[in-house]
Amino acid sequence: MTTHDYTYLNQLNVADLLDRARTNERFWPPLAAGIIRALADRLEEYFDAYEQANRLEVELADAEQRASMWREEAQAIQRQLDMVRG
Repeated sequence: MTTHDYTYLNQLNVADLLDRARTNERFWPPLAAGIIRALADRLEEYFDAYEQANRLEVELADAEQRASMWREEAQAIQRQLDMVRG
């Protein structure tokens, strides 16, 4: 592999890099093929977990925003009640 190939491959996103590793497996020497395949499988697991963590962070931020809005609504209602009770 030339430096140019490595530079190109190193800039691919994880999904494309995993796909490239799997589709070109027949060109690898046998031992390297097994090692790289195992690494690709493990990397895919980590990538899936990372993607799920990102989705959960987005959901958490959304839930925190909704909670803040409900808190503000409750405070506004409490102020109205305080004014009525005077």
